Amino acid sequence: MNDQPPEGDHESGADVRRPVLHTTLRRLFTRLTPHTVPCVFRYSMDDPFAVALDVAPTPRTSVTWTVARDLLAQGMTRPSGEGDFRVWSSGAHQDADRCLYFSLDRPAGHVTFEADLLPIQSWLDATYELVPSGSESDLVDWRALEASLLGN
Repeated sequence: MNDQPPEGDHESGADVRRPVLHTTLRRLFTRLTPHTVPCVFRYSMDDPFAVALDVAPTPRTSVTWTVARDLLAQGMTRPSGEGDFRVWSSGAHQDADRCLYFSLDRPAGHVTFEADLLPIQSWLDATYELVPSGSESDLVDWRALEASLLGN
């Protein structure tokens, strides 16, 4: 794995409001190549309930999955999700060897990925340090949301 630590510290000049993790996913149950796929995990205070996964199966294509941050957090300890995104961990293995699994469904097909759990857990923890669980709605601009829903 070629994991890089989450961005967001003041020294690097990165935006602390947007923690980012660059990592590599391992594609499972497929004969297609390559078997590893670059992925970027993103979080933004502009959308405090969600996280985005930018999965790049080829250098020319990228697919973004936006999922609930709490769903990803639940998947660290127990199987979570239904429908087009499911996540679960490898369970009782040693901490250093624990993996996180993602199952993604699209009309074009199904894919399952495996990733090292610890870098993702560290990145996710950084998002909760930035915006604690339960305080997400304090960041939502409810008037702007209402206006966009009503077409104003």
